[in-house]
Amino acid sequence: MNVRRSIVRLTALTVVVAMPLMGMSGIASAKSAKATAKCAAHPTKKKCQKAGSGGSTGGSGGAAPLITVKVDPNPLVETGQSEVHAVIQVETNPSFAGDSVNIDSSQLEASCRWLNFENLQNYSDTTDPNVQPNRIDAVLDNDGNATVVVDGTDCAPGTSVVEADLEVAPFYTALTTLVAAPPVPTAQGVTGYPMVGTSSQEVETGDTSSSGDSNVYAVFYVEENPVYAEQTVEISSSQLEGRCIRGWRWEPGNAHGVGVGPGYSGPVYGTGVNTGDRASTILDDDGNAVFVFKGTSCAAGTSEVIADVLAGTGDTFVTQFTVQPPVPTI
Repeated sequence: MNVRRSIVRLTALTVVVAMPLMGMSGIASAKSAKATAKCAAHPTKKKCQKAGSGGSTGGSGGAAPLITVKVDPNPLVETGQSEVHAVIQVETNPSFAGDSVNIDSSQLEASCRWLNFENLQNYSDTTDPNVQPNRIDAVLDNDGNATVVVDGTDCAPGTSVVEADLEVAPFYTALTTLVAAPPVPTAQGVTGYPMVGTSSQEVETGDTSSSGDSNVYAVFYVEENPVYAEQTVEISSSQLEGRCIRGWRWEPGNAHGVGVGPGYSGPVYGTGVNTGDRASTILDDDGNAVFVFKGTSCAAGTSEVIADVLAGTGDTFVTQFTVQPPVPTI
């Protein structure tokens, strides 16, 4: 009988002790949630930075990344003279607006005979056309975003790490891997990049004197039957050109192209809708070609882009490219 009473007393004591512990656990959980919320609003505070060892994203434990880098298209099929043409987007927390980010890829540089990074900040290319830099600095806009274009020729196929480094404290780094596939015949059509899901679109960047003015960067891959190898293909978009009221430019790949708009040989860009010759280049041995579009002070909206093959049955390919207004993306 005494043993039973002892067991009852022990059980009651255990319940009494457990109840305060459960209360302490709830308090600790609430404090943790409150701290997490404060750090989300103020990510640069020292005590918030100590919370994780984010590596490529500046965060940990499944938290939203504070910096990311993305390459489009990826993977890509090299065209022409084993060329690589892609758009690189860096996205950060808006708290880093106005800071500089460095973008480079030593592996891609090593795999290409010629490599160039460029953007439209300050209304012109930031690179000397006679120099082949392996890196570029870009200023983050008020939404924490920056975009650049990378072009390379005589590139060996394979994978290359692309790196984006915040150049001020807390010096976050983001990494991604670009996959360059060797030239090969692909499905017919024209496709614009960057791509979000199945839609060709880009959030324009630049809303300050240093970060640019609603700039747009896009790469269009034209893919035709290899029977038309070495024939001419043209590209145009009166709607996309008309959206970019302070200037636009078509840059052809494949080393044999003709670019527009007016002043193509220098930093001056065409304005208004192109009424002259269209940008053109030569389809490579696999029937593929590439064009880069750059525009500044561009209105948001969807534009139709048209590629015409000037041979055989005169195939015409049409796609749509959407310009999204500046907005925080992470």
